Amino acid sequence: MNRLRDMRWPFAVFVLALLPRLSGLGSRPFWLDEAFTFQRASLAPAALVQDSFVNHHMPSFFLMLSPLVGLGDPQYWLRLPSAVFGALAVMLVYLIACRVGGRTAGIVAALIIGLSPTALAFSQEARSYTLEMFLILVALYGITRLAMDISAASKPIRWNAAGGFWAAFILGSAAALDVLGDGLPWLVVANIIGAALLVQSPNRWQLARNFLLADFIVALLCGPFYYLMTLHQGQGYIQSVMWIPPLNISRLWYNLGSVYFMRVADSVTFRFMQVPTPHALVWLIDAALVMAVGGAAWVLRRRPALLAVLGISCVFLPLSFTIVSIWRPILLPRYILWSAAPFAILAGIGGAALLDSARPRLRALALGAAGLLLFANMVPYYHVETKPRWDIAAKLLAKDVSPGDVVYLYDSGALPILRVYLPPGARNVVLKDSAGDLNHAELALSQGKRVWAVYGHAGQSAERVAFSKFFAGANALGKPAETQVAGKRIMIALYEPANANGAGAAE
Repeated sequence: MNRLRDMRWPFAVFVLALLPRLSGLGSRPFWLDEAFTFQRASLAPAALVQDSFVNHHMPSFFLMLSPLVGLGDPQYWLRLPSAVFGALAVMLVYLIACRVGGRTAGIVAALIIGLSPTALAFSQEARSYTLEMFLILVALYGITRLAMDISAASKPIRWNAAGGFWAAFILGSAAALDVLGDGLPWLVVANIIGAALLVQSPNRWQLARNFLLADFIVALLCGPFYYLMTLHQGQGYIQSVMWIPPLNISRLWYNLGSVYFMRVADSVTFRFMQVPTPHALVWLIDAALVMAVGGAAWVLRRRPALLAVLGISCVFLPLSFTIVSIWRPILLPRYILWSAAPFAILAGIGGAALLDSARPRLRALALGAAGLLLFANMVPYYHVETKPRWDIAAKLLAKDVSPGDVVYLYDSGALPILRVYLPPGARNVVLKDSAGDLNHAELALSQGKRVWAVYGHAGQSAERVAFSKFFAGANALGKPAETQVAGKRIMIALYEPANANGAGAAE
């Protein structure tokens, strides 16, 4: 009975975090990565596993989605697990912060990660990043509880309370790595944390043996899958991320601002969305977060084990990826997403240290004000076009493209997305001749064929060309006979062959 009573708050946090994640879940179209998810989850199991390994992915997440493909709207059903795991991650953030800093710390931390536009965006995406985040948080919960009682953690692992925390750390880590290779840095972080805990352990050798045993079990649970992936991968990992543009101050702020500082980020460009939220409000939130994290460092100075766990898990990932990106760019919001959780936990602990000194009524008012502030900052996410409207573009092309027409795409990555949204009867007509470049379009026009030039981004890419520049390059096709827009970020222009008007007039 007491356990059920204790779970009321975590369950309430889960439900409240799930609500914004379910709101408008299926309203946004797929972008390139999600189109690949849909295609892969639609394959037979053996082909799904093969396709995953070839593309550097573990098949587990896609196998989980496979039964959902036939349930209805894929935009909703394939994103639903991400919404649920995103809400579970918020619940775990609450539990960890609550254990370390009390209930107020848990509430503040849950508000921060629960109302983060970027955490929300990944919770509404048919990809495995929130599942990975949730599993790493299971592992982080285990290692946090071990750090709270290093004496127990430094004894041989048994089926007791400490053994349960070791199990959470081991199974959470292994499961995260078996979902996504992006979880590998967590294992590095965990071992750095382990080295920091050794300094404070009354039995260093036993604690070291425990961490080595944990690493060994994780390797047993994950190693075979990574070996299979190396056998089947189509290209090396470095080649697969060559598209990431060089790091500069702007892109560094894009990554840090979106993951840690509540900015609404674009899904396919390296910039923030233009939202109506006053800049003063956003900078106020940023300043409060920095102060809260600094306050947590001060509060935890007398609890160095916990400071090591949360500080290292928060700082290592963005810092190391930023340093590596000086030579080989790898810094992206999705690669550092899980480190937003310990950041929120630290901010929750620091915020609670200030609020707990206030009277209960004033503390409740301050928590309410903080929640409203974060909610007001999050709301614009629902009203901006974070993903190009390829669903609308597909409808326009299906309606207007005739057999024999040529479709000239700015971004060939739009092809798998258009295959998702084009009606089966129109798919062959629209996409039959859609893989050519500008020279191909010019040749087709000279042969009397109509050309549809389609500008729009499908996925993230280092190359970014504006509307005007793209259509200026298409001047060789002449003047468009008509133009249409699909949402705010896709333009479609029809180019008629030179004799079309004349032929039409003669008739």
